Amino acid sequence: MQSRTIVLVRTLLSLALVAVTVSGCSTQPVAVVKTPVAPTKHAKAETPAPAHQAKKKHRMHKQESGVLSLDVFKENHKIHILTGINDQGVSTLQYQRSDDQGRSWTTPVNIAPQGTVFNFRRGNDSQIAAWGDNVVVAWMNRGYTNRHGSGPMSVAYSHDQGQTWSLGEMAASQWKNGAHAFMELTANEQGMHFVWLDSRNGKQGLQYAHSINGGETWKPETTLDAKTCYCCWNTLASDSQNNLYALYRDKEPSDMALIKVAANSGVSKRLARVGEFDWEFQGCPHVGGGLAIHEQGTQVQLHAMVSTMKPEKAGLYYLSSTDGGIHWTPEQRMGQGMAVHSDIAVNDSGALLASWDVAGPSGMSIVTSQSKDHGKTWLNETVLSKADMDATHPKVVAVDEGFLVFWTEKAEGGSKQLQIKKLN
Repeated sequence: MQSRTIVLVRTLLSLALVAVTVSGCSTQPVAVVKTPVAPTKHAKAETPAPAHQAKKKHRMHKQESGVLSLDVFKENHKIHILTGINDQGVSTLQYQRSDDQGRSWTTPVNIAPQGTVFNFRRGNDSQIAAWGDNVVVAWMNRGYTNRHGSGPMSVAYSHDQGQTWSLGEMAASQWKNGAHAFMELTANEQGMHFVWLDSRNGKQGLQYAHSINGGETWKPETTLDAKTCYCCWNTLASDSQNNLYALYRDKEPSDMALIKVAANSGVSKRLARVGEFDWEFQGCPHVGGGLAIHEQGTQVQLHAMVSTMKPEKAGLYYLSSTDGGIHWTPEQRMGQGMAVHSDIAVNDSGALLASWDVAGPSGMSIVTSQSKDHGKTWLNETVLSKADMDATHPKVVAVDEGFLVFWTEKAEGGSKQLQIKKLN
């Protein structure tokens, strides 16, 4: 398998794209870009808690440095990327776009105003989606009274493909104080779609909101499931008929489940568990799943990556459905050892790339495997990350000539960096 690596190196208030050589491959130059010093356009930022109130608040853990949040969204031939960066206590949320399948990227734009207090963490990443000229992002602000610094959401939108930004209306109009966490955005012809977890009903539940004006305002949110896992990320996917599918971790049992929001009516329906492990767990594994949809003619196939920690079945699994998510193939084990965070993408021909991180002697490593027969069989696994790096939380998108895999990694004592590798 041919591959090339593009390394995004984070330095003080600058972001560079640097091509490096992989054995057997040639280096291709990529433009070096710098981060603007000031945001492009913004409204009033959230400010830190006053000093005299600090003793009444939960003590916040010091954040790491580097790229602490990552989301990627593919819209036709455009790839949109959102990174949350902490550099010596200064946090920025940056947007970039590639119009050429990831070969080059636009200059980063700071979305939120200086002074915004973010809560960045992999697995609870800030989110991005785009359709046409409209781009929407959402992030969690730092909270001071909730555990883990969880706070309310903020939404920003752009109507000019990410050049200028404004703060939008909070999607959680009926529960504004938060915390709003484990957010997910997607977009289709019917607008922007947004899910997240909050505890408005006394239990953590999955909420959904829809915007038809590019993220400026949101229709009143609805509860898709009133009782879910507390802290696992959610995944959205849309088919060509604009039906929406939400993959999330349920409760009692703590297996993954799928909900469909019908395009014509907006009515939601829980379809099935995705992997029937019957895992009863009172805590939270901090792990969601991956979901991809392939359509060929009238045939629609859903592909999912799910995990369980049930002792006798602990690990990562692939499943597929050809009847709209109602019935799923038997669970197929993926990965050697303890595979954890995963993602999956499918290209127009139906070829699949799954990626996950797995624990090893020196930390976590990024692994991939391809299927060229719609998930029936999988090729040998390939390790993408270097042995001396702790690499986690891959994201995968399909491009014309293969796949792009994104992840963050750090060396011992270093800051987190963003890596991108193309697989042909």
